[in-house]
Amino acid sequence: MTPSSQQQYMTFYLGGDLFGINILLVREIIQNLDLTTVAKVPPYIAGVLNLRGQVVTVVDLARRLSFDDNERGGLGNCIVLKTSSELENNPTSVSLNERTIADKVGLLVDRIGDVLPIDAKSIIQTPNQSDNRLDKRYVRGVVRLSDQLLILLNLSEVLNTETRVE
Repeated sequence: MTPSSQQQYMTFYLGGDLFGINILLVREIIQNLDLTTVAKVPPYIAGVLNLRGQVVTVVDLARRLSFDDNERGGLGNCIVLKTSSELENNPTSVSLNERTIADKVGLLVDRIGDVLPIDAKSIIQTPNQSDNRLDKRYVRGVVRLSDQLLILLNLSEVLNTETRVE
């Protein structure tokens, strides 16, 4: 990927914060979720859903990022991600410097935003002194939009089950 390349990012909200992930990582968006809870899973696993006969584990992204429950704006949208094998078999995702996991997984978010073109030059690395409520390892960078800050997630780290949640 060249420094001046532009990529499309799907945006979504957790509370009042705007987040983004590369659109090439997204398989589909589901509304009106019918989740089944699962016992003995980490607290950030909201449950599983049946997606046309396939089981998708749903990560409550706000909990994974350690947001307080009172920061939530409402539940109802799930971003289903492509699996790592789907990405490997897709020539358009070769330039991605980010991967998902082998299992089918979805991200539970408050609401869906827009798809925005982001130039790689406009991505700012997060400083160590940035907002303490969001662990820096989950952030690839931020982009200053005209009216808001867009936080680009590091999905490889968000989906890493070895990463402890405090």
